[in-house]
Amino acid sequence: MKAITKKQRKAASSILYRSRLLFLVLIVSCISGVSIAQQVEYKSPDFRGEWFIGLGVGPRIYFADHARQLNLVDRVTLGADMYVGKWFVPFVGARLGGSYQRLNGAAQNWNESGPAPHKAPYKNSNGQMVDDRWLISRHGLFKQQFDAFHIYGDLLFNVSNIFEGVNEDRFWTLTPFIGIGYAQTVDPAYREDARGKEVSFNLGLLNSLHVGRSVDINFDIRGAIVNDAFKVGKNRYPDIDRLNTGGRPFDGILSVNLGVAFRFGGNIKPMVVYQTDPVRPVPPPVREPVVIERVTEWKDVATDVLILFRINESVLLRDARVQLGFLARLMHEYPEGTYTITGYADEGTGNPDLNQRLSRARAERVKECLVGEFGISSTRLQTVAAGGIENRYYNDPSLSRSVIIRPNKY
Repeated sequence: MKAITKKQRKAASSILYRSRLLFLVLIVSCISGVSIAQQVEYKSPDFRGEWFIGLGVGPRIYFADHARQLNLVDRVTLGADMYVGKWFVPFVGARLGGSYQRLNGAAQNWNESGPAPHKAPYKNSNGQMVDDRWLISRHGLFKQQFDAFHIYGDLLFNVSNIFEGVNEDRFWTLTPFIGIGYAQTVDPAYREDARGKEVSFNLGLLNSLHVGRSVDINFDIRGAIVNDAFKVGKNRYPDIDRLNTGGRPFDGILSVNLGVAFRFGGNIKPMVVYQTDPVRPVPPPVREPVVIERVTEWKDVATDVLILFRINESVLLRDARVQLGFLARLMHEYPEGTYTITGYADEGTGNPDLNQRLSRARAERVKECLVGEFGISSTRLQTVAAGGIENRYYNDPSLSRSVIIRPNKY
């Protein structure tokens, strides 16, 4: 069977394409009179928001009116967090979580010698005195310790994706967050009406190290602000409230967690959308017909290529590299082809030994460019040094300072 050339294949494809295009235009015009939709690739990714679940543990520091009377070491306690969340777009997400911690502070309590009912059953500390100077006014300053849980909701902003673009291979991301929550003391030593139950306002920074496809190591810093009554609740005795609230409107809880998070259920992939172009209707892409026979007529695929050099030089010029780039695309399309690269020099310039070396250097430069810059296998290229030659094109010696690349028949 006679081999089908690439030119014949393109001609058949063109006829089939025009026939389908004419048929499609007639059908669409008769039905709706609207323009044809064209398929284009949208540059933004199709982000299917992923879920994540995580936990962490770390130190807590409670900031209250009298807490500064304690040493910093005595104020540090331990707590744990657990949360679940979802990224809605690459740079905005939300999470819902909870924490449980023990907090240390200092409280001013009614002294045991004070009048009833303001005695020990109503005190909200563990009884360890911090500063006995307060005893002068019958109100001692005691070390305060209680357990508390905190439920919160955060709005997350991935600033790494905002400023640097979406990158699934990024190792570290920085995510500030804000949110609100509910905090309550749960120490059983408290009377029910003395437990703090307050709304919290949260602000923090989430640092994530992506150590695996679905695993992150997180360093989470959170600051929570609660009402000053959190540490004593709403006592039935105003003088106890007055002694322990201290006149400042808010208390604070600083938490620092080191933990792990697992991501699942999301992906990022190119999204294809359809756009309407009423000015230039473009039909959907048409598949080329399948060709069984292989193209074997090499003479229809490639021809000789002339690369010129300056006098006494073997440096490739920019226009020469452009020509080699065009040839390299054809070489990649037909990987079976081999080529002979022949270097020449102007016979009228230089002696024979110099021209021989110069022609070889020119051939080698062309081969190095095809292999190193355009990825052509060196086994497909053979270099030949022809030395100096007479004027062969238009009696112009500059056209002899050249390299000719010839395809070999196969």
